[in-house]
Amino acid sequence: MGKKYNRFLTITLSSMLLFTACSNTGSISVTEENSSQSTTAIVTTSTSQTGEVTKASDEVSATTDSGTDTGNDDKKDEQGSLDNKDEDNEENTEVNETKNSSKVVFDTAITSYSAPSGFYPNEFDLSIGVVDANGNEASLEDGTIVYTTDGSDPVSSETATEYTGPIHIYDRSKDENLLSAVNPVEFSGNYNSPNATKDGFSCMINAPGNSSVDKCMVVRSAVKKSDGTYSSSNRATYFIGTPETHIQGINDSVKAMQAVSEAAPEYFENSGKLAVVSIQMDYNDLFDGEVGIYVKGNQFEKALAEYLETAKVTDGETARSLDANYKGRGREWERAAGISIFEVNGDSCTEIINQNCGIRIQGNYSRSDLIKGFRIVARNDYGKKNFKYPFFGEAYKNDAGETMDKFKTLVLRPGGNCAFTAKFNDVFWQSLLTDFDVETQRSRPAIVYLNGEYWGLYLLQEDYNEDYMENLHGVIDKDVVIVKGDAEKYESGYYIDEGILPAGETDEEYFVKDLKNAFNTYVTLENDADYEEFCKIVDPESFRDYFAAELWFNNKWDWPGKNWSMWKVQTPVSGNEYTDGRWRLMFYDCEFGGVSGSGDARVNTIKDDNYKPYGMLDPETDNIVVTAFIKLMSNEGFRKSFYDRLNYLTENNFEVTNAKNRLNDFTSIYSPLYEQFFNRYPGTGSTKDAVSGGYASAKCIEDFLEKRGDNIQRMIDYAENTIGSDAYKEKVEKEALDKDKE
Repeated sequence: MGKKYNRFLTITLSSMLLFTACSNTGSISVTEENSSQSTTAIVTTSTSQTGEVTKASDEVSATTDSGTDTGNDDKKDEQGSLDNKDEDNEENTEVNETKNSSKVVFDTAITSYSAPSGFYPNEFDLSIGVVDANGNEASLEDGTIVYTTDGSDPVSSETATEYTGPIHIYDRSKDENLLSAVNPVEFSGNYNSPNATKDGFSCMINAPGNSSVDKCMVVRSAVKKSDGTYSSSNRATYFIGTPETHIQGINDSVKAMQAVSEAAPEYFENSGKLAVVSIQMDYNDLFDGEVGIYVKGNQFEKALAEYLETAKVTDGETARSLDANYKGRGREWERAAGISIFEVNGDSCTEIINQNCGIRIQGNYSRSDLIKGFRIVARNDYGKKNFKYPFFGEAYKNDAGETMDKFKTLVLRPGGNCAFTAKFNDVFWQSLLTDFDVETQRSRPAIVYLNGEYWGLYLLQEDYNEDYMENLHGVIDKDVVIVKGDAEKYESGYYIDEGILPAGETDEEYFVKDLKNAFNTYVTLENDADYEEFCKIVDPESFRDYFAAELWFNNKWDWPGKNWSMWKVQTPVSGNEYTDGRWRLMFYDCEFGGVSGSGDARVNTIKDDNYKPYGMLDPETDNIVVTAFIKLMSNEGFRKSFYDRLNYLTENNFEVTNAKNRLNDFTSIYSPLYEQFFNRYPGTGSTKDAVSGGYASAKCIEDFLEKRGDNIQRMIDYAENTIGSDAYKEKVEKEALDKDKE
């Protein structure tokens, strides 16, 4: 039997062994015969959490990295357009329709590298070979190997080069910037000048210098046959130097992670290592005016021209508000990529993910930011249906007691509205609420490299979708309905994010008819019998916990007009409480909680929210989740439970010492990584601002925590006095009559 390349082997810094790619059938040394020095891995890679040897066949895809899938559409995406559902098999072995489908054929021979992705102390020469589906060395026969080092797909790239001998792997940190050199005005809707001409805006932020952008080397390769067809492509990422020379502050950050994981294993169990993400994709798919997903692009130019034709005056928010390429949603705006994810500290580096995937821009308002979030999507059409790894720790279990180690999508979030401050504001609050009857998203810090260039400090985070519900709660994914709030974009105030309508049904209002019918049926729920009937439609504990937390930490501005999400399962399954058809809520985008410090702590969020006479309790609201909360608050038993929950938060989850300790945990993990991030994005902030500045900093959250508990009783008193007043009761009755007339 022939020799095998196995890219998945861990060598620690202490061993300093000559790296040899080994398997049970032989070995191939990384050392090149004509190289002047051997290749000794500082830290190199291993595969999955199981420790199993991964064969080359595990990486074989039916498509190239550029594949885009087609098929029968049966699933809603973010914008309401339809999306397809992958089959149940974990890997795809059929040829799919892709951008390069005329070129790519499923082939047992793919390229393989003589050295795995990872960190190396010295430059070296990399050989590319060919292996069959079992990982055995194969002959090239009637083809050649082509490769790129700029992140582009070698099947379609104009920069693809024929492989004729070893590729020199070196430290690219001093190379000229490419992606990072793009003028921020091309992709940033913030930091724009308030005045625009037909040629657009100017930007007050400059691109970073070459020395401010760390770099690694990415290699993508494929077999090109004499008949013009290609194999699927393969990828590797190489850093020359130690992790600390590339990722400033990593040693202090992972040291903090290790200490924190011992103190709070229920949330930080995974955090002995920092996630490092290498994304490889075509430059044009990011920055081209027509198809690029990261730029303002042609969509923005068209929108600006139409705006200026109306003789409207532009201001500081105009650039953010106009349509742009980066606001595109759905499969039309998904681009193919390769992705490698590592877990790294000063002593070891484990490559936990290496596969093809789809990339979308993630977020809402933050899509127009200087730095953007990414949604990464696994599909059969890219080779694998899921990202399989316990990214958030072995201790994170689903309802069946199994480790959560399978994810259809993941989010790389730069911090949303707090991207240039503390960054972790949202997940800090969520981390304190994992015991509540509301969904929360697990997260961990991640350093992202885009085509080999340092792109920033992100948060690798769970993504709410039907697959999340299936994996966590054991429900049938196609039965899941998810509704998200967005009062700015949708007249109804919400949109259907997931859900399959029954045959013959075309009205998406079908999904929320149960809730709206209940609103019309029950003016109030003072009668316990009415309350019990209403609670067959909503889970009262979920609504109680959700509103108690959001109101406690004063998630102002965007919420509750936006940034709420509720879900249910349409078909009951015996023994699974989550299939009872009731609406439940999910926490996300909580970053505005406490952002203004002690000033926010004094706010009566129940009274002041929504800017209506009765705030969160105003019956005139057209927000369906707020209406449900108002109905529930009309029941005395629910109100008492809600008030108790607010006080419980003050005394437990958000108790000052407990919450400040958790805040210090996050700060100690993230703050060592700030300086490199702010150097990469000059003029946006500083480590000092993120830790102790006057807005959205760790210090602001600390000041908020110290004062907030003293103001909770005032909110409770206001709610009870309001609901008990004759004037409020009259308004509730009048609003019900007015809606009947409509």
